[in-house]
Amino acid sequence: MRDINALHPRLQQKAKQLKKECKKQGIAILFSDCLRTKEEQDALYAQGRTVPGSIVTNARGNSYSSQHQWGIAIDFYLNMDIDKDGTKKDDAFNNSTGLFDQVGQIAKSIGLGWGGDWISIKDRPHVYLPDWGSTTTKLKQLYGIPEKFMATWKTTDRPANTTPGTDKPIYKHTQFIMDVQSCTGSKVDGIAGKETIKNTITVSASKNRKHPVVVLLQKRLNALGYECGTADGIAGAKFTAAVNRYQSELLHYHNLDGEITAGKNMWKSLLGLI
Repeated sequence: MRDINALHPRLQQKAKQLKKECKKQGIAILFSDCLRTKEEQDALYAQGRTVPGSIVTNARGNSYSSQHQWGIAIDFYLNMDIDKDGTKKDDAFNNSTGLFDQVGQIAKSIGLGWGGDWISIKDRPHVYLPDWGSTTTKLKQLYGIPEKFMATWKTTDRPANTTPGTDKPIYKHTQFIMDVQSCTGSKVDGIAGKETIKNTITVSASKNRKHPVVVLLQKRLNALGYECGTADGIAGAKFTAAVNRYQSELLHYHNLDGEITAGKNMWKSLLGLI
């Protein structure tokens, strides 16, 4: 399927960001494979085995081992005339000038994972949300099947729901908890407890500054009015300033360090435990 709207809401935004960042560097990309059904995955698995073509995947449909089946991956191709022969179609997957590798690095810089880093089958056109690792093992442990995972997306607000007085999407508290739980390996139930707190990590400009959880913290701080800029997944100066304001105004800290320390009060406050 090529319907980008069928993907995880956060991947939809990341895909748009990737396309924009590539354009800044003179690279034009478009997207192909988005969400795949079990039948579509089986058809791809048959390629090079029972039907003509080259083997491109080791994942059977009923194993739910493809990230595409979980809506957390998208494939891109080039929309450029690389060989200067007057047509773009023959260059969709032309990596002779290393453009796929360049796009892969851009993808990683905005918080996506890249299939070009894989060892068994390098998949250079493939980018994905890395929150659950580079395989679907954790997703299968947490949800069993993709449909149960996708059901959790319903709690993610649509762009039409915005914070009063702004054009920013609301980031609900329950969704924040679930995203943090998923990102840090806790049971995803939207209820913060001992396990959720135990699995939190320290985040600051010097510690885990590019961990996937940074995006979630940025979105939550923005939603609460502690402006820390675009949720780009990097704990920089604006992030530090927002953390300090939160600590000063809500937690009444005197020694501000711009750090959200694992298991401590700011995490507990953001998760609604204090």
